[in-house]
Amino acid sequence: MPTFIVLVNTRSGGQEGSHLLSRFSQVIGTNGVNGEVVNITESTDTGGVVGPAPALHKYSDAEDIRIIVCGGDGTVGWVLSEVEHIHWKYESPPVAIIPMGTGNDLSRSFFWGGRYKDKPVKKVLHDVNEADIEWLDRWQLTLKTIGDGEKHQRAIDSIPEQNSVFNNYFSLGIDAHIALQFHNARNANQDKFTSRTRNLLFYGLEGGKDLLIQKWRHLMEDVVVKCTVRDNSEIDITKRLKDYGAHSILFLNIKNYSSGTRPWKQKSGFVASQNDGLIEVIALDNIDLALLHLGGTGVCLCQAKSVQLITRRAVPMQVDGEPMLVNPCNININFHNKLKILSRKKTTYPYHDPEVDEWAARKIQSSFKQYKRQKTGLTSPPLLESAQNKEPVLDEKPE
Repeated sequence: MPTFIVLVNTRSGGQEGSHLLSRFSQVIGTNGVNGEVVNITESTDTGGVVGPAPALHKYSDAEDIRIIVCGGDGTVGWVLSEVEHIHWKYESPPVAIIPMGTGNDLSRSFFWGGRYKDKPVKKVLHDVNEADIEWLDRWQLTLKTIGDGEKHQRAIDSIPEQNSVFNNYFSLGIDAHIALQFHNARNANQDKFTSRTRNLLFYGLEGGKDLLIQKWRHLMEDVVVKCTVRDNSEIDITKRLKDYGAHSILFLNIKNYSSGTRPWKQKSGFVASQNDGLIEVIALDNIDLALLHLGGTGVCLCQAKSVQLITRRAVPMQVDGEPMLVNPCNININFHNKLKILSRKKTTYPYHDPEVDEWAARKIQSSFKQYKRQKTGLTSPPLLESAQNKEPVLDEKPE
């Protein structure tokens, strides 16, 4: 068994984070399971948070480490940035993910699922131990503001340092506008955005509004995009984007986007990979964005080794789900580095433990009852059965 460093963002997933912190603490450090469990968002005396760095530095000389991040994609990105800056005596450790955010696309891309369910901790550790080690490309954003162009009083002139490297995607246009609207609304009314379902509903409603308003239908009047492709030649795709009427331009590094959608068409002739040194460039209009969750895709333009962007007015952008409004600028996207991510095996070696066996039995029983209700036409379980078999389900608690 390796040494497990479990990093929990207790601010993710409502009460799930605190619950997982407690559950892991009961297992890690007992019965030969080596490691440590850390609440990385615990407040410090200086008013900040603990963060992942102290625990990672503590184990930097250990030989066999596996990091488990409990949180959303933003938390995973935070940990990866810290992993990158530590000098490891042996080798950089791989990272597994317990998804507790809203989108969790990085988690989905490496088969950890879109949301954590009530799986026993011992089974989680078994899955992490048996997982395959893969590489993840990471991309650097460099930005330089320009004097010309239409500025906005609430726009920023530089991308925050913590957002200068992305793992999932970078985009600009309507999808970033919707994300920015959500971000502003949540900051103004924290108590109204406490559940994942409500958060996703907000996105759906904002996207529906744009079907009518089409606020960013003229995006390409003020944006230039040039890409360096596989053979090192440079192509200008601005006209193709303009002719298509793109409301959004997506630079996608992983397979999933926007809570599990797959906007890159595999039939485009090139298979997307998370570790090929190429980034997928995709055009989306407002209809494409609305249909992604119904199996729709965008228009696949190219796979790029680097990208140059020029904007001539303030444009909404998002970096791995972090939205911002950015004044006119030049942006370069270049390959940064690779780090190790654990990819969960769909089938692992049998693992027998009383807690795990009981959990599996409950899952089978629940699935059978659901199937039986569907066959008999019932939409909800009888009152008596519901009362007798009600179990606390972790993934139904608010975030």
